[in-house]
Amino acid sequence: MSELGSGRMEIRFEAAGTTREEELRSLYDWLAADRALRGQIRVTRVAEADADAGRMGPGLDAVLAVLTAVSSVGQLHLSYLAWRRSHRPRSRVSIDITAADPDQVAELLRRFGETDDSDGEPG
Repeated sequence: MSELGSGRMEIRFEAAGTTREEELRSLYDWLAADRALRGQIRVTRVAEADADAGRMGPGLDAVLAVLTAVSSVGQLHLSYLAWRRSHRPRSRVSIDITAADPDQVAELLRRFGETDDSDGEPG
């Protein structure tokens, strides 16, 4: 089970609340700096579709991790868990997984849900 059927999987991290952009920037920086993820996972920032007119630039809407091998999910899961433990996010973080196999998605959501604590909830 090392390759994905559709060729890739997308895991989208979103946050809610007044500190959501701060949380997403922190998560993005953490994942982008994780050497164990380099070359396995592409991590990108997703900008808001319609930013407020008074802003200097678009706000941060989500962090997207794109994987081509299921084996990369384990390291992403560990990195996310380490971020949660060190950062203790104040905003609710939700996780949306897109892949060809619905059973695989359900299992991954369960795994990410097990990493959660009372400070936020994957969804």
